[in-house]
Amino acid sequence: MKSKKFRDPIHGIISVSPVELQVIDSPIFQRTRNIKQLSLGHYAYHGAEHSRFGHMIGAAHIAGRAFDSLKCNTEALECDFQADEIDRATLRMAALLHDIGHTPFSHALEKVLGPEHEKYSQTLITACFKDILEKEGIDLKTVNSLIAGDPYPKKPYLTRIISGQLDVDRLDYLLRDSYYAGVSYGRYDLDRIISQLAVVDNQFVVMDGGYEAVEQMIFARYQMYQQVYFHKTKTVFEMMLRKCGEILRDDLQYPKPTEFVDVSTIEKYINYDDRWFLNSIFQSNNNKVKTIASMIKSRKPYRMVYSTSTVRDKTPSVKLEPYDSSDKLEVIQTALHNSLSDLGMEEYEFLADESSSKAYKLMPDYPRSNKDEEGGSISIYYKSHEYTEPIEKRSRIVYEFGMIQPSIIRGFVIPEKYEMVKKWIKDKFEPHPRT
Repeated sequence: MKSKKFRDPIHGIISVSPVELQVIDSPIFQRTRNIKQLSLGHYAYHGAEHSRFGHMIGAAHIAGRAFDSLKCNTEALECDFQADEIDRATLRMAALLHDIGHTPFSHALEKVLGPEHEKYSQTLITACFKDILEKEGIDLKTVNSLIAGDPYPKKPYLTRIISGQLDVDRLDYLLRDSYYAGVSYGRYDLDRIISQLAVVDNQFVVMDGGYEAVEQMIFARYQMYQQVYFHKTKTVFEMMLRKCGEILRDDLQYPKPTEFVDVSTIEKYINYDDRWFLNSIFQSNNNKVKTIASMIKSRKPYRMVYSTSTVRDKTPSVKLEPYDSSDKLEVIQTALHNSLSDLGMEEYEFLADESSSKAYKLMPDYPRSNKDEEGGSISIYYKSHEYTEPIEKRSRIVYEFGMIQPSIIRGFVIPEKYEMVKKWIKDKFEPHPRT
């Protein structure tokens, strides 16, 4: 097989090796063309119809660029860099395959249809690509370990390319999702970040010339979560999908990773994509699912009855914490959930949303900090002082992002019950004027 070039709207021309092309052309990889990157995000941003397919190829491209920059800059700094071309190929392959096990509609159905997508990815890689990878000298266990976020053998700094706060996954999806959604929130200077990567004292660092670009990327991530990933229309349609999945969980019979024991199982898995799930709920005989599925088909979402934007403290004082309304919303949410039967509502007619995500995780809070020596912070290296420090030590903005976890609490009800519930909330929780 020959190498091939892809035209990518984010990165321009992307070259893939013969073994990468063999993986890409496989049916299990081609399946990801039918797994939308942003689930039903196109119901809010009509251009956001892109798939996991393009994202994975983009991530592999960035992985190759990151490796080349690490090697070049580390050698220029006269620091030790032991990685070779096999390591480069391994990193690119891990990036190329990191999302191959995604369930239909990506993260929207991940908790309903099975465990984390990384589990599916690792199992499928072992079942489908073991021989291909080993023939090229790429270690299968290392690829799977990188996808799991475990340290790269004897070269822990390479793990940061695949799993970390500056990994190729988010470096690609921020730019890609922003582009297809038609917004500017996710844009940042990727070229500057890549050009400043290095390894110093066996540690993955960004040289201080890339400081501003990294800060920009972290802020872009925060903005994308607030404006795109947690958009109310995108969120409510995903919750409607999830509710259908929960009701039909047993009937859907989505396979577990442990069930990939033969070729026939894998061939069946290839059909489990967005279209399969939509067909499942559109053809369901369950009346609750039929109701929700009909609303999804006609783009008729549940209506929002409360949120952080509608429940505000109307006093003139400025509070130090911008999320104080969350306490009041939690009270409303709990009370409404406990009163559904009194209101003549069924459980599926009310959807409670609690979305939250940190734009940056400080080192002590980083989930994988106990797995390798380096921890999770993005380290900035000052060549003139031969000194390295976490970016949050210099950037007050990044530090604040690490200290807070913005949460969005919202409630959605079926349209027919909206006016009744809205009145119930107003009567129960809004102070009545004195007569």
